[in-house]
Amino acid sequence: MLVEFKVNNFRSIKDTATFSMLTSSKDEGNCFEKRDYSLLRSSIVYGANASGKSNLLKAMAFMNQLVLNRHKIMQSTDRLPHDPYRLSTETENESSTFEIVFFVGETKYRYGFEIDSKVVYSEWLFADEKGKEAKLFLRDTEEPNYVNPNKFKEGYDFFNKKEEKIKIANNQLFIWKCDQADGEIAKSILHWFSRFNLIDGMEHEGYIDYTMKQMKNDIFRNEMVALIKTADIGIEDISLEEENLPDNLIDKLPFPDDMKQEMLKKGAFKVKSLNTFHKKYDENNNEVGHAVFELENEESKGTRKFFKMSAPILNTLKTGKILMIDELDASLHPILTQHLIKLFHDEDINKNNAQLIFATHDTNLLKPELFRRDQIWLTEKDQYGVTTISSLAQFKNVRKQEDFEKQYIQGKYGAIPYLSPFEF
Repeated sequence: MLVEFKVNNFRSIKDTATFSMLTSSKDEGNCFEKRDYSLLRSSIVYGANASGKSNLLKAMAFMNQLVLNRHKIMQSTDRLPHDPYRLSTETENESSTFEIVFFVGETKYRYGFEIDSKVVYSEWLFADEKGKEAKLFLRDTEEPNYVNPNKFKEGYDFFNKKEEKIKIANNQLFIWKCDQADGEIAKSILHWFSRFNLIDGMEHEGYIDYTMKQMKNDIFRNEMVALIKTADIGIEDISLEEENLPDNLIDKLPFPDDMKQEMLKKGAFKVKSLNTFHKKYDENNNEVGHAVFELENEESKGTRKFFKMSAPILNTLKTGKILMIDELDASLHPILTQHLIKLFHDEDINKNNAQLIFATHDTNLLKPELFRRDQIWLTEKDQYGVTTISSLAQFKNVRKQEDFEKQYIQGKYGAIPYLSPFEF
């Protein structure tokens, strides 16, 4: 469960920005309790085009990718990813800082680091088991380092007590080294990050393979079909068809015959397709069977997106993960978008306290019956291109039953484009 995220000097975010999933208003609903904390089930991010709302999500995804070492930083000469705010000489060559607070079981962790493309300048990990935070390790290039000998034994072997330094390459995260040494805490933290995902609502083709894979599980397939049927898009059922490539095409492939035979045994030459089933009627509107459509070629873009997103959304709900979606509403009807959001707000469906964070331009969602004030976040750029973020709960004189959409469109909260007149 995500509690809070902070970032500094990343893309359009120059100064420290803080995003929180803690409740901060007296509004009701859409939250759950974890120890003595009240956490939100979802958050929505608004802002004008190029205001930085996507960069907020990308900052979280950036930290996630780095912690999981998706960039394969193995050697001392490998460069770390680094994307600072480049519109200022003050920051373009400076380091960036990331920090995240989250729960693993009943333990609340606070983990962060400061990096540029060559050096991890600092890294820290704190744990709070019963209300008091304990320092597990602290690494700094200019200050004495520390590893807790009792609470973080898995990292103590890498600590030079005499020099007060952690023995590690400058471009490596200490959490990686502890994970490689089978450290229990490090593994649990990396596992948490692996359950924190970002998908792009504009590029829904990227997760079709995952959806197809889930279709092979009958229970999951039935749940997907049930979800899609609630969307009122006319689909009664879905099937996954697999066929071997024609022999004449296989013969033309540039592989040795023995390799082709081995690949055939493993199913490497199969063509997969998704078909949807719609009710078919006679001249008297009596149901007489089903018509079969190819998902990719005969269904609307919105239907294709809803189907392909259904698998990661269902998986997130069933397993209590965290899902970030940039442009959730793209190609979806507003009522359909609301339908997906309400799945996360429904305690009977979201039993494992999954969390949804998404960016959108759809002002139809700005309703007090759908979102609390502390769930609504706004991004705005100043004249220097710097992004600031704030929660609607931080604004004065915003009533919890206010017409959020009307006030937002009228510019009361900012975070909208201010248009200049055009002339030839």
